Amino acid sequence: MNNPNIDLLGEVNLLKALQEAGIITEQELKRIAARLAVKNGASIVIW
Repeated sequence: MNNPNIDLLGEVNLLKALQEAGIITEQELKRIAARLAVKNGASIVIW
């Protein structure tokens, strides 16, 4: 069973790890997360 909201949470956790490692900025994290939410059909907002 695929749940786009749970998938998005996992992806955001990965993005946050990349941000903490200095690989991406917070602005990039938000842009990528927004694109992933639309692409996956997620209905939650995280910030």
